[in-house]
Amino acid sequence: MIKLVSINEPVPLIGHIAFGIIDRGTNLLQIRPFSNCPMSCKFCSVDAGPKSRHRRVEFIVDAEHLLNWSNYVISRKIHKVGILIDGVGEPILHPDIHKIISGLKENEKVFEVAIETHGLPLTRSLINKLANSGLDRINLSIDSLDEEKARQLAGHNGYSVKRVVEMAIYAKQNGIDVLLTPVWLPGVNDKDMIEIIKLAKENGFRLGIQKYVRHQKGRKLPNINEPSWKEFYKFLDNLEKVTDVKLKLSPSDFMVVQDVRLGPIMDVGEKVVGRVFSEGWMYNEVLVIAKNRVVTVTGVDDLPEGIEVKIKITRNKDEIYLAKMA
Repeated sequence: MIKLVSINEPVPLIGHIAFGIIDRGTNLLQIRPFSNCPMSCKFCSVDAGPKSRHRRVEFIVDAEHLLNWSNYVISRKIHKVGILIDGVGEPILHPDIHKIISGLKENEKVFEVAIETHGLPLTRSLINKLANSGLDRINLSIDSLDEEKARQLAGHNGYSVKRVVEMAIYAKQNGIDVLLTPVWLPGVNDKDMIEIIKLAKENGFRLGIQKYVRHQKGRKLPNINEPSWKEFYKFLDNLEKVTDVKLKLSPSDFMVVQDVRLGPIMDVGEKVVGRVFSEGWMYNEVLVIAKNRVVTVTGVDDLPEGIEVKIKITRNKDEIYLAKMA
């Protein structure tokens, strides 16, 4: 069974891909409170769920700690800020997710809070809590409306797309916008896209079709190649002609603009001293705190917590830090 690591003070919440805050230099912040997932989607690019082959631990972030860090990062932004609560799992399963949403909505610089989900955990009771917390939008991943195909793609016997659609309609009726975000799997769900678009038109849902991406450590569908961006946009063009629905989206559709960012505060090639605080998310990794950031050190395993190590930064893009032992 995968270990669940609680992230509290004094662990910083910038630096890791699986938890905390990701700032990509715009006024949209990705907030990641919880990394685990009950599903094992056949095409999951981050190898989430019970069938994961690469993950060693999962993370859950203390709600107050997350809000404190979020408010700090928001305060440094020039523009009004949009929040996307997403992750490498199912963030809606955080037990205090409604408190996180309401806390973010209390910040006057936040104009929108959205959350990403595959819909399996949605219930009327949870949706009521989310609505009362001020959630603006659910980004809902539905990849087929065929019950059996959807269940197979989800890798979970308890997944029912019919039930998920019912929950989406209920959310919309209770004031939460719904954005359907199916992943186009060439040759697998091409025709399903038409049905999903029809569902969106009938219920006032928005649409954001995603491109299938194959990652080194992600799960891959056999005999399905990742489409090029040219092929992806050609597919969207054809769908737009058939359905008369806008499908090609841009950052401006979500009021996303360029904005200042906090870092990076460590350069690639820089050598720093940090303190080990946890085993890594993946095997053959440890997590280190250095310069008030989390750094993933690769190529090592099972270093004692609390010891100091000298490391060399190998990646700092979007303040997601990787390093190796120096």
